[in-house]
Amino acid sequence: MRGFRALRAASKAHTAASRSRRFSSTAELRKADPQAVADAFLSKFANGQIFTRSQLLDANQLRLFSLTLDRPNLWPGSKIASSHLEEAEPVAGTPIPPAYHWIYFTPAQLPGILGLDGTDASFNPNAPFTRRMWAGGSVEWPGADPSSSQNHYLQVGDTVTETTKLLSCVPKVMKDGNAMLLVGVEKQYHDSKGNLCLLDRRNWVFREALDPSKPAPIPKKPSELSQAELDSRDKGSVVREYNRDELQLFRMSALTFNGHRIHYDKPWATEVEGHRNIVVHGPLNLIAMLDLWRDETVNRRLGKGRDEIIYPRKVDYRATSPVYAGEPYRVLMSADGAAQKETELKVVSNDNTTCMKGTVSSWQ
Repeated sequence: MRGFRALRAASKAHTAASRSRRFSSTAELRKADPQAVADAFLSKFANGQIFTRSQLLDANQLRLFSLTLDRPNLWPGSKIASSHLEEAEPVAGTPIPPAYHWIYFTPAQLPGILGLDGTDASFNPNAPFTRRMWAGGSVEWPGADPSSSQNHYLQVGDTVTETTKLLSCVPKVMKDGNAMLLVGVEKQYHDSKGNLCLLDRRNWVFREALDPSKPAPIPKKPSELSQAELDSRDKGSVVREYNRDELQLFRMSALTFNGHRIHYDKPWATEVEGHRNIVVHGPLNLIAMLDLWRDETVNRRLGKGRDEIIYPRKVDYRATSPVYAGEPYRVLMSADGAAQKETELKVVSNDNTTCMKGTVSSWQ
């Protein structure tokens, strides 16, 4: 088991080497064998190496995050955490809502170790595959089993240990014929007593780095559906509407210490990466799906505790298309989804693009 000091040293050496090759020709970079890069990456984290760090889950960070999400109460209706967050921090012992753990154990690198696009390069493969994109994953809450006599949640005021290990690195060929690497990472979170509270598997796609000196074409925005078309499409679903602005995305980046420039640097997002605007963070869409599920579960008085603390057993999710600032979109769940053992949720833009798909499994 290794600490993050060793990982930082390896990352610093890797980043220095990558920067020294940054001005190599595109043709030279394309000679890189994806399988060889994947093998080298797996070798770097061979033998199941586990990296650990511990952190106090402080109340103010959670308070600011929930307010950023426009949720003044962490657990609406709950006797445990009913205080309005504009007036007071959550008290010690308050459980962390599903997927809100993203605001803890944030990247901790010096500026020179970050990638050219601002991303944390701790688990980056070698050049040219350094352009990271978030693809999806799964999250489980083994400590929330209602059949257990004692539950184990991530809680405000507890000192939690995160362990991280590399699971896989597989070369793939995209539809456009270019190569990419699909990387899987697993994070476990244990409370101060050693209980496993949360299991988080994340999948990242690494594509070839872009050349900032070569402007990228910006895709044309599709036409949005009319209100009548949206209502017809979503009939029979529970609907929650969003339209994220730059201020909310800035606060999200700040609270998660996420330096990825596509979320706040519009010239980079549009001119270098070819997006229409800055991009909504993937975890925001995952949390929107989970918040809808738990709100409906509470509203329908389902599950253990009813209006108390509700967690799913697991969520599997996959990001399929970007969501952009200033563009409306909806989170959809079937009307009876909260009562099902498994329910599908979707994030769908008003131009009818499916941006994320998820399956929430309950404890029922």
